[in-house]
Amino acid sequence: MTKFTSVAGRFCRYGLITMVFAAVAPGVRAQDGITFVERGPVVLDVLGKLEWMRCSIGQVWADGRCDGDPLLAPFTAGEAIIARATASSGEGWRIPTRAEMERLLVSGHTPPLIDSRVFPDTYQGGYWTADANWLLAGSRWIVNFNSGFSYGRALPRQSFSFRLVRDR
Repeated sequence: MTKFTSVAGRFCRYGLITMVFAAVAPGVRAQDGITFVERGPVVLDVLGKLEWMRCSIGQVWADGRCDGDPLLAPFTAGEAIIARATASSGEGWRIPTRAEMERLLVSGHTPPLIDSRVFPDTYQGGYWTADANWLLAGSRWIVNFNSGFSYGRALPRQSFSFRLVRDR
């Protein structure tokens, strides 16, 4: 009975929730235990309790896609980027942690390794995370949507893309 309960619990936690959202809310997608609810320029990660900007910083949401080129900037530009996002879209925006950003990776696709229906026109390269690499002084973690790997050797003066998130 314990084994059945465990399997049923996992089904309820992932499968049933996804089916309920899909039946109730159009624009709901699921990938590997993540349920996304699309809301125009943002997407809700229901299980992660996060709200993501669908476009990279530098792009603009228009006609169901991200128009323009992503801004590639040093990590130090993050504060100004967050201030601007706060002014235009409200409080709470931040640079995601490495674990949060890695939740967006999708294997088995061609680059960019992300659900392009949920996050269209994603830059095929590195994205800053909020995490510093404590093993390599002065370095930060990035998640690369071309290779699908995370790297902990990015120097803050190097230029990578930004995607912002906020807690729900």
